[in-house]
Amino acid sequence: MVDSQNQPERIDNGNGHELLTVPRPIFIKTKKKKKRKYSRGLRDLQQGGRGLNKASSRVLKAVAKGMNSYRKASDKSARKKRDGAIRDFDLNAAKGMSKMFRKMSGVPYDLARAANQPSRRRFVRFQIRATSRLARRMRFR
Repeated sequence: MVDSQNQPERIDNGNGHELLTVPRPIFIKTKKKKKRKYSRGLRDLQQGGRGLNKASSRVLKAVAKGMNSYRKASDKSARKKRDGAIRDFDLNAAKGMSKMFRKMSGVPYDLARAANQPSRRRFVRFQIRATSRLARRMRFR
């Protein structure tokens, strides 16, 4: 839908032809996301906790989806044939687990993002340097 004020203008160029001007774009202002505020020394703890919370939330949602998928498949098997839920238990369980693992595939990435923060990288570098100094002194090769 084109705004009535934003219609292209028709301009006569003098030799019998009309030229169309391109309408101007409309700019919409959006609010910026607010930054989180932390006390000194507690930032890493809170960011790590939020990352772990996100990963555990994803795991719980994935388990719930998998159980729901198993339940639906089991009900379908029970309606189709006698003792169908018992006879098709392995297939239905595999279907539910497949759905669960598909939904849970983002968990390693969530954990890696939670662990990949500047202060943690700094700590890992410090540990590697200390270990290499120790190895040099003890002449491990």
